[in-house]
Amino acid sequence: MQMTREMEREIEESFENDKEAHVLLALIDAEFQSDPTSVQCFDLRIVERVKQCCAKRVVFVKNHPLFE
Repeated sequence: MQMTREMEREIEESFENDKEAHVLLALIDAEFQSDPTSVQCFDLRIVERVKQCCAKRVVFVKNHPLFE
């Protein structure tokens, strides 16, 4: 299967969407870290998952700056 321009564009858009998702997660995580009462509207298991996801992204980008 050969990569078409359309497929390439869709993959790039997906990468950009993932990047935006991690930016938003980082903002949510920063709120969790700065104001513990802000987590009241979330199940603490979800809060922990967000924290772990953000931490993994930070490590990944640090190790692979091309994907920043």
